[in-house]
Amino acid sequence: MVMGPGLAGMPMDEWKIRTAGGKEYVFDSEDEARAALPEYGEGSTLWKRRAYRGIANTTVSSTGWIDVT
Repeated sequence: MVMGPGLAGMPMDEWKIRTAGGKEYVFDSEDEARAALPEYGEGSTLWKRRAYRGIANTTVSSTGWIDVT
């Protein structure tokens, strides 16, 4: 069995866009999130956090989401 990136506790960054209205949209990569950011309107911000994904669960960093806009 071949495991993809992020499995078995490998750390990965998660990316999201938070709109000015407070809605949140999660993306698989920084490039994808940055490319989509203008589509969500003025006041939208880009965030990331470190996640450690296991087969049965996901653990996130203690620092939580960080604004990287």
